[in-house]
Amino acid sequence: MNLRQLQYFVRVFEMQNMTRAAESLYLAQPALSQQIALLEEDLGVRLLVRGSKGVHATAEGVLLYRHAQTILRQVDSTRSLLAKTDEQMAGTVSIGLASSTARMIALPLMKLVKQEVPGIVLEIVDIPSADLTRLVLQGRVDFSLSPDQQPIKGISLTPLLVEDLFLLTHASLKLPERNIAIKNISTLPLILPSLPNKLRARVDHVFLAARLTYNLFAEASTSAILIPAVREGLAATILPYSAAQPEIANGTITSHSMDVELSREIVLCSSESLPLTPAVGKVISLCKGLIKQLVLEQRWLGCRVLY
Repeated sequence: MNLRQLQYFVRVFEMQNMTRAAESLYLAQPALSQQIALLEEDLGVRLLVRGSKGVHATAEGVLLYRHAQTILRQVDSTRSLLAKTDEQMAGTVSIGLASSTARMIALPLMKLVKQEVPGIVLEIVDIPSADLTRLVLQGRVDFSLSPDQQPIKGISLTPLLVEDLFLLTHASLKLPERNIAIKNISTLPLILPSLPNKLRARVDHVFLAARLTYNLFAEASTSAILIPAVREGLAATILPYSAAQPEIANGTITSHSMDVELSREIVLCSSESLPLTPAVGKVISLCKGLIKQLVLEQRWLGCRVLY
């Protein structure tokens, strides 16, 4: 097994098509197939199943893909580890974000990194918040911005900010913009984050403390589903401002403060066992500076910076 074979395997896995993968790698398909066969022979397992609709990974293939991503990223970061100046920094820096946080900072951070350190390619991994810490521990991402992250062995935590939670509704729903009573929220159809989710647990606790139930319309694991549901007028939700910043700005969604205190903390998580390369350190610095700027310029509302 060698790095080139891992690169080939990752490309085939992601494209699920041997012909397209070969074209993207500028290889003849028989040569690519031979390298995959050699890798399978070396490991003694079947990695890919070829069918009329493309190529699909076996359980062993999925496991190898996860490890191969980590291995290739660590190799890619070696040059960055030895870099002394911004001009020398190169490679990929990967950051894990919850969907709501990604909507607020992903694009501005990409632009800032490309402007300040053009040799760095920023990878945004947008997944449910419950999975962020696992990716840091696996070395799949260099760091994450995780909501309400509790101390965990092997992870370094740096609190960044506290976000207030708001009731988010379709603009056509006429409600006061401030201090909505929890008893009035209980009558609305709600679409909420799927359990296990710390934000959802806090919402549940508030209703339980008030001895109220809520009208659950649906559940979803990411803001990528929650916000469109609100935008279409299907239901309301309870999320931070960051989750719906574009829709609030263009008037399709309205945010309402509530008569209960609900917030979440965003924490920067990195591995204690893997050293931060200069490139990762630079991106973290740019990320923290961007967050502070967005809050100070009141483009990220309902936040308190903690550093």
